[in-house]
Amino acid sequence: MTIAKDGPRRESNRRVGRLLLAGAGGYLLGSVSFSRLVGRWRAPGVDLSRSEVYVPQTGQTITLGGTTPTSVGQHLGGRWAAVAVALEAAKAALPAAAARRWSPDSGVAQAAAVGAVLGHAYPLWNAGRRGGYGASPIIGGMLVLDPVGLLVTNAVTIAVIGLTRESRLVMAWPVTLPVWAAARRPELLGYAVAVNAILWSRIVPELRTSLAGMLRQP
Repeated sequence: MTIAKDGPRRESNRRVGRLLLAGAGGYLLGSVSFSRLVGRWRAPGVDLSRSEVYVPQTGQTITLGGTTPTSVGQHLGGRWAAVAVALEAAKAALPAAAARRWSPDSGVAQAAAVGAVLGHAYPLWNAGRRGGYGASPIIGGMLVLDPVGLLVTNAVTIAVIGLTRESRLVMAWPVTLPVWAAARRPELLGYAVAVNAILWSRIVPELRTSLAGMLRQP
C-alpha cells in the first residue's frame, strides 16, 4: 500500500523537477541579449540602451529603456531589427521545442518559454541593466506552443489597428493571447497570463509616460 501511495507522489515530484529545469534553462538562454550582441557586432561603441518613439497622435516622444530590437532598428535600420527579432524569438522557441521533445507534459514546454521571456525582461547575465520587453520571445514561444494562435491573434491586432488607425495598439497584442487561450486553448492560459504579467511589469514606466501624454492632450 505504501508503494502504491508513493507512486503518484514520486511522479508529482518528477513533474515539478522537469518544470523547474525547463524554466531555469529557458531563463538562462533568455538572459542572453541578442539585440545587444547584434549591436556590438554591427556598431561597436554605440549605446543601444535607449531609443525614442515619436507618437504623432499626442506629439510626444516616448523614451524606451533597454537594448531591444526597436533600439537596434533605430540605430542600425530595419534589416538588423528583423535579425534581432528573429534571434530573440529563437531563444524562446528553441528551449520550448527541446522541452517538448524531452517531456510529453505540455506544461514543461510552457515553463521553458515563460523562463525565456522572464530572462529576456530581467536578465541574469546583465544584472542591474534593463532587459527587453518580451514581445519577441513571446512570439517565439507561441510559434512552438500554438502557431495557429500566433497567426490569429496577430491578424486580429492588425485588423483592429487598420480600422482604428491607432498604431499604439500594437502594444496590446499580448493581451489577445489570454483571450484566445480561454476560448480555444485553455491549457495555454497559464502561459498567456504569465508572459503578459512579465511584459507589462517591464513596460510600466514607458506606459505611464505615454498615458500621461494622452491625458495632457486637449
